[in-house]
Amino acid sequence: MFCTPRHSATSHNTLRVLCSTWIAAICLVGSTCLAQDSDSKEASAETPKPAPLTTADPQVPLDNLKVMVKPLTQDELAIEADAWFELLKSKARQIAVAKLSVKKTSEALAADDQETASESLEAAEEVRRLADDAAKQAEESVTQAAKENLGITEDDSSGTGAPNEDANEEDADAENIDQDTSTEPADNGVTPTANAAAEMKTELLEDITVLQDERTSLSDRLSVVLDSWEAKGGEVESYRQYIVAVSGVEFDTTDAEAAWSTVVGWFISKEGGQRWAWNILKFVLILLIAYVLSKILAGMVNWLLERKIHLSQLAERLIANTIRNVLLAVGFAVALTALEVDIAPILAAIGATGLVVGLALQDTLSNFASGLMILVNRPFDVGDVVNAGGVTGKVHQMNLVSTTFHTFDNQTIYVPNNEIWNNVITNITANDKRRVDMEFGIGYSDDFEEAEQIITDVVKAHELVLSDPEPVVVTHALADSSVNIVCRPWAATTDWWQVKTEVTREVKRRFDAAGISIPFPQQDVHIYQTSAPNGNE
Repeated sequence: MFCTPRHSATSHNTLRVLCSTWIAAICLVGSTCLAQDSDSKEASAETPKPAPLTTADPQVPLDNLKVMVKPLTQDELAIEADAWFELLKSKARQIAVAKLSVKKTSEALAADDQETASESLEAAEEVRRLADDAAKQAEESVTQAAKENLGITEDDSSGTGAPNEDANEEDADAENIDQDTSTEPADNGVTPTANAAAEMKTELLEDITVLQDERTSLSDRLSVVLDSWEAKGGEVESYRQYIVAVSGVEFDTTDAEAAWSTVVGWFISKEGGQRWAWNILKFVLILLIAYVLSKILAGMVNWLLERKIHLSQLAERLIANTIRNVLLAVGFAVALTALEVDIAPILAAIGATGLVVGLALQDTLSNFASGLMILVNRPFDVGDVVNAGGVTGKVHQMNLVSTTFHTFDNQTIYVPNNEIWNNVITNITANDKRRVDMEFGIGYSDDFEEAEQIITDVVKAHELVLSDPEPVVVTHALADSSVNIVCRPWAATTDWWQVKTEVTREVKRRFDAAGISIPFPQQDVHIYQTSAPNGNE
């Protein structure tokens, strides 16, 4: 709601009071700092105040700053942190004032009358000027203290013209404002006040982008000091909370121009879009390099274990996969640091929850121990046909928690290592040759010697049956319904199934040709008839 021209004097006074209040609030810390500097000069003869060392150049490279703070003690780092903190606070206040000035220029553009627009524009310019002066004084106070502490002197001639130039620039700006805030409309129907407000708003939005870059730069340098201070026992939580609170980009959804300028400015800024684009590129490159190195290192370890140490394939694969996964995890952690993510709290949280996870995963730890025992004792290897944990199949792979089997009907079964190690393990293909156990039943009325000879001929004629050990064919048992003949030839482990099926088929064919029956289970029922006691049937 804007004041009408009739109440222009009242609105002007009210706006002046509000601006004065804001100016006092913004410059309070700067005034306090100046007062403290004055008091410190008076008391310098008695107690010299410790001065910082690293703030002589607020744009000092981060690598250089890390080297500079390395030898400093905890007390010295506290002084450095306070100095950088003062610079950051001053910059945050300057950004806040610039945003307030943007709102004032928006009010000037939306004002219904020229007087109200002029007042808003003057207020924005006054607040901006005083805030810039306060920020400049605060920065000069901190940097000058560091320079004096380091013994750095500057030529008086180098800065003699700066105050006059600044004054001239301020006078020129004030003159331009006075000229632009005239109430006469321009030829295009737009008042000079509106033109001045639009130009000032554009300039302020550009300044905010630059100021946010400077704020990010100061936050990075304060973080370097805080890291060193924290490593030496300092309390830095309040500083870090302030950094988080003042960081980031805020969007004014009520002002489309300001929001769009914020987005564009962030993307093109060195500390915004360009910085995060480079961070994302580093993140992807680090992950890619870690993946390639993990594959190469895992392959080298696998080759070394296979050619030089001769471990089982299970152990080789497990060790190689573990090394690859560890390297990938390390690469991911390093990649997170490229995104400016602090992984120290993550590692601390993982360590703190280790006990809880260990208690919750007792069965998993038991499987882990069983997996180690399997690797040490090597009861089976990859490709072996094993009966273990209630499963019969070919071993596909193993980790420290479970073993994967492929069954003969093409099922994939995951068996916990604890179930395998705590039960009987039968390695069917551990040896290169295996006995084929078969049993044939013939009828009691058939010639068992002829049957034995037929079976012996079939076995000896088969090309896959081994002659050593010699096959055994012998009548074994007189069962309820049949005479059972045992046949036990030997074959290579890989030919076991083929020998068993082909010999069985050929024996059945030869039995049928010879008229030898293979009986099925049967019972003979005998009925006896007896006479009654009185002699009647």
